[in-house]
Amino acid sequence: MSESNSYASVVTGCGQQLTAVDRNNTDLPQAEIPREKLQEILTEIRDLSVEQSALTARKQQVSERIQILLAQGRKLSTVLRVLVREQYGNRSEKLAEFNLRPFRGRPRKTEPSLPLPE
Repeated sequence: MSESNSYASVVTGCGQQLTAVDRNNTDLPQAEIPREKLQEILTEIRDLSVEQSALTARKQQVSERIQILLAQGRKLSTVLRVLVREQYGNRSEKLAEFNLRPFRGRPRKTEPSLPLPE
């Protein structure tokens, strides 16, 4: 088996070992039980790899759908804000209930006071 621990090298190395053990099964009858277990493990790894790929694709589809829904939600939220402001007016304190800030005018700038003559 290869010395690398990467996924591909482990699976390839195990597959090569199984092939070699199968070719020499008459010389290695004691290897039958571990060979069967290793075969089961490789089969499960391959099945899980296929499932992982499917889940990755599904995750991408779900992410795209979330982005579409977020855009639609932002648009509808804007429409609702406009409707609420239209109904209650820009200055109504009722807007705070809808998490909107009522227009309260700009604070007036105060002119700096001049120092008094001594």
